[in-house]
Amino acid sequence: MSYNLSAIATNNTGMLGFIKGVNNVLMFGWLGILFLLIIVFVAFMAFMVTTNDVRKSFMATTFIGFGLSILLRAMSLIPDLALFICLIAAGVSIAWSFSSE
Repeated sequence: MSYNLSAIATNNTGMLGFIKGVNNVLMFGWLGILFLLIIVFVAFMAFMVTTNDVRKSFMATTFIGFGLSILLRAMSLIPDLALFICLIAAGVSIAWSFSSE
């Protein structure tokens, strides 16, 4: 399998075009999803260290992930399905936070 790296380097109009090229050509659409997963994982670990409460950490992380997924979708780096999964996760976190303990 060979990659056309010259197409990525020459057919872009800036940094966003370069990132879109890497996402589409080299990573087959997985770069934006990996960005999202890594940031959500790091945020969850950071919230767990500071709060020691899984519900609060999950809720804060899902809202950060949903906001980031809107941004990444606006840049066409993630598919609609990833945005909807983040929306569902945010809804589940709200339902879980209001459930009885």
